Amino acid sequence: MGAGEVGFHLARSLSRDGHRVTVVELDPSRQRRVEEELDVSVVAGNGARPPVLEAAGVDRCELFMAVSSSDEANLTAALLAKSLGAARTVVRVGIADEVIHDRRIYEDLFQVDLLLSTQLLTTTRILNQIRGHNTVAVEYLAGGKVQVRKIRLDAASPLTQSPLRDVPLPDDTLVVAYFHGEELIIPGGDDRAEPGDSALLLGTTDAIGRAERMLSSGQQDLGTVVLAGGGSTGTTVAQALEQHHIQVKILERDRRTAAELAARFPRFKILNGDMTDLTFLKAERVDLARTFVALSGNDESNLMGCLLAQELRVPQVLALVQRAETTELWRRLEFREIFSPRALAYERIREYIDSGYSSNIVSLQRGAAQVVERRLFEASPAAGVTLAEMKPPRGLIVGAVERKGRVFVPRGKDRLEAGDLVILFVREEEMDTARLLFPGRSRAGR
Repeated sequence: MGAGEVGFHLARSLSRDGHRVTVVELDPSRQRRVEEELDVSVVAGNGARPPVLEAAGVDRCELFMAVSSSDEANLTAALLAKSLGAARTVVRVGIADEVIHDRRIYEDLFQVDLLLSTQLLTTTRILNQIRGHNTVAVEYLAGGKVQVRKIRLDAASPLTQSPLRDVPLPDDTLVVAYFHGEELIIPGGDDRAEPGDSALLLGTTDAIGRAERMLSSGQQDLGTVVLAGGGSTGTTVAQALEQHHIQVKILERDRRTAAELAARFPRFKILNGDMTDLTFLKAERVDLARTFVALSGNDESNLMGCLLAQELRVPQVLALVQRAETTELWRRLEFREIFSPRALAYERIREYIDSGYSSNIVSLQRGAAQVVERRLFEASPAAGVTLAEMKPPRGLIVGAVERKGRVFVPRGKDRLEAGDLVILFVREEEMDTARLLFPGRSRAGR
């Protein structure tokens, strides 16, 4: 449902992948575009109305995706689709915080199988690029209190120099896996990673940054970061950069928005000006920045701002690209670091489909392992026992526990309790054991 930039791209990509796709769209001009350019079925009408969904055949679909620009319409349509017989639903919401903090509420109330925010997907990818290539994957769990990070290891990392048992990890962090090429390894205390491997870290949001800095030796001096555009995505990126001790300049064309940003981010330098004005960029010494990120809602302004930043020899230039028709232009100009919300949404949904719609938060190595959330009930075999008493197999790791608002990484003597939200790292061959010990519905799928 929804044939805007995200919906159109999803329909085209999934159709090319061989799936049978039906698009529900209210706007006549978008209907015509889909009919003229894509090999899919089109149903005209409001996807938040049962007769329209019935006409689209949602009762027979494997996956219903509500990806319009209206959160309310998406949630309503998904609930109706599930009530009419849709096997699974994916809902796109606009604000990153809704996925980080309120995902479980939406999943429970609206029976959503996968809740995604293109803003969160885009922000995460941009932050990874700003911070260097050590962090290649980040996921937020337990309402944003737990993260999973996949980092690349070089010869200077403690994990490649010593066995895992001898590496003094910060409290509330855990190394749950190594990736050696295509092989996923659950390390024991005697195992040592090799240079070029990646490690999967799980830990509380407060502690995992310290673990990453300790285990990776990549660029830690991020220099000055210039964010051109103080809209919703720019604000989210700026908010995430507050926890890093770096200089941030935000360029914002609108005077009122610039004043609001100055009040919200007193530590950052807020500049009222146009990123497409070379004189302004020179006057504000953008040439001294290490990274320039164009985040306005206008692709043409982002393109011009990036060209000027390159002219000023800024080492790293990144851009947000909203519209499909401008993507080819960026490629012709050999811009490699562009981030498209519609493409990132497709990546996430494709991962969900390829994993067999399994009950996962993070699917790794084509489903070889998953990270899942489970709520412990009184009847759960794991409730009331310590990890040492449970003796889970090596491919099943209790990575973190949320209990009454507090999150911690459990050790052998820690006892699990009914009501706990547990975050599990599970190899494919141990999924049946995980379901036996932790029965019930996972929080990000079925």
